[in-house]
Amino acid sequence: MVEITVSTLRVMYNGKWEYDVFVCFRGADTRNSFTSHLMEALSREEIKAFIDDMLEKTESIGELISVLQRSALSIVIFSENFADSSWCLDEVATISQIMEEFGHRVLPIFYKVDPSDVSEDCGSYAATINLKYGASNVPEDRKRWMGALKAVANCTGHTSQEINLRIDSELVKVIVSDVLKRLVHMSPRVKSDMLIGMDARICEVEKLLALNVNDFRIIGLWGMGGVGKTTLARACYQRFTSSTKGTKRQFVRNIHQTREKENGMVGIVQEHYSALLSEDNISYEDLDVSYRRDRLSRLKVFLVFDDVETFSELEHLLLGDLLNTFNLFALGSRIIVTTRNRRVLENARANIYYVEGLHSQESLQLFGIHAFRQYLPPDDWMRLSAVAISYCKGSPLAIKVLGGTLYCRDKSYWESFLCELRKIPKPEIHDVLRRSYDELGIVEKRLFLDTACFLHRQRKNLVMKYFSIGYQCANYVLEDLIGKSLLIRVSSEDYENIEVHDLLREMAWNIVNEESELANRSRLNNADDIRKILTIRKVKTEGISLNLFKANEMYLEATTFEGMTSLRFLCFVYFSEEHGIRKVHLPSGGLDMLPDSLRWLLWDGFPSKSLPSRFSPENLVLLAIRHSPFIERCWEVQVCWKHLQIFVMSSSMDLLC
Repeated sequence: MVEITVSTLRVMYNGKWEYDVFVCFRGADTRNSFTSHLMEALSREEIKAFIDDMLEKTESIGELISVLQRSALSIVIFSENFADSSWCLDEVATISQIMEEFGHRVLPIFYKVDPSDVSEDCGSYAATINLKYGASNVPEDRKRWMGALKAVANCTGHTSQEINLRIDSELVKVIVSDVLKRLVHMSPRVKSDMLIGMDARICEVEKLLALNVNDFRIIGLWGMGGVGKTTLARACYQRFTSSTKGTKRQFVRNIHQTREKENGMVGIVQEHYSALLSEDNISYEDLDVSYRRDRLSRLKVFLVFDDVETFSELEHLLLGDLLNTFNLFALGSRIIVTTRNRRVLENARANIYYVEGLHSQESLQLFGIHAFRQYLPPDDWMRLSAVAISYCKGSPLAIKVLGGTLYCRDKSYWESFLCELRKIPKPEIHDVLRRSYDELGIVEKRLFLDTACFLHRQRKNLVMKYFSIGYQCANYVLEDLIGKSLLIRVSSEDYENIEVHDLLREMAWNIVNEESELANRSRLNNADDIRKILTIRKVKTEGISLNLFKANEMYLEATTFEGMTSLRFLCFVYFSEEHGIRKVHLPSGGLDMLPDSLRWLLWDGFPSKSLPSRFSPENLVLLAIRHSPFIERCWEVQVCWKHLQIFVMSSSMDLLC
């Protein structure tokens, strides 16, 4: 279900209260009657009340202020002779002062008096004050008392003169119910593990919200799946809507996922605006009625649209008129949109905040909660915990799933599990990430898999050149993948790199490994699979990447690469030189051929005097032959370099110039 919540915004108290309620009353009027019944009812509901006779009348007003500041709200019981007591009047004046300065909440109760008796200059309270204190008090005191009485009496409360509240027991019941609702609404939410690492991020979003500026703003929270966009949006929603008065609020969740269900976007929009306008079952067509649009334009809102993945979804939510969006709601309105797709936010002219993963200490805290039910792992588990969170790379989703999996397991289980971590399916994580991939087009999928499997942490211009051979749309597609949070652009002073989050890289290899039989698998990095594939003719493999350090020795034939007409990427790399690099062996005559489709050729320890004559390098973007004990020259004849960006021939002692 789409979750929608609507309410009037309120002041939220952030500290802990010592008292739930401060009760102000005229003892001679109600102490042994109505007030005693109210106190008993409050106590029965475990509502902690401070009654003003707990204060000595000789105590300073400073003590009263202290108690009020430690109380969530005040109940002021206005009775017939309330204004006879200067102490009661001073209490009301102090309550009014705390209400104005600190947002203290007040519930006035008019017990056998009319509200006009309390608040109006011609009322009975004003007459009593003028009669009893007119001669002895300075005018400023009378003015202060009357101002306080008016301020408190104008708050929403209850009166015993209402027909259904003339019986004390019914009035008490209504008051207690109202107090409970107010306390719940005023109370801050318990800070859970979901908010770990959120404070700094909330501050950054607050700057973009600029709630003190009277304009209309859309703020976008953009990032990969599972990084905590929804959690951040909900934290901002709870924190900032609590301090903004006169505003309607809604949190509409799971928009992209829910649109596939019954009624789709039409149902979401109908439910959303029916709640916002407080009308039942507004049809989609009736939202174009001019009066409803006028009402919306007068409405100040704080909205969260969660999980918006296409611009058309956002257009539906904003009633289809992009040019008129800034006139749809009243000035001061704010809309937060969470998405994996940056283009949605750019088209909506949103202020964009990129949601990064958790830092190492934050990750450790979140992992500690889920794996040990405490904020940090015990000291003797810290090493294994560090291994676990290094896999998650700051993803809150992955940290929670992994921590929950390892909770209450012994160290031998941890050791075994972490050793095989990348081989163990984790559907709770991959299903979230996979959705972004499944919605890509054919070309986008190919470019993403190539980047995730082979081109991680390569320079952007090199990646662009690699893809531009055969794909004229490469520049657009690459930028689109970055915008959809599947690729990351990392900039430095000298160049830009394209990176892929480790969990997305793992997902990419899982996708490849789900492909059909080995001969038709598009990309390979497993040593055993590569050994098998190099003995098969006419395979459809597009890329091979082998870490020679992890591989056993292989003896290839001269015709090994015959029929591999789709091979674009070939990388035999040795990440350590300590144990030698001759892992791949060729016949004395070398290779007969390499596919002309190759764009990337990196071969550490190339075991031949030259590259094969039956190989046209015109599509090569990178050629790197390193640490070869045999290489003397690349080609016997002059060749055409049409796309070459990087040429490396290093640590090959027999190379001829």
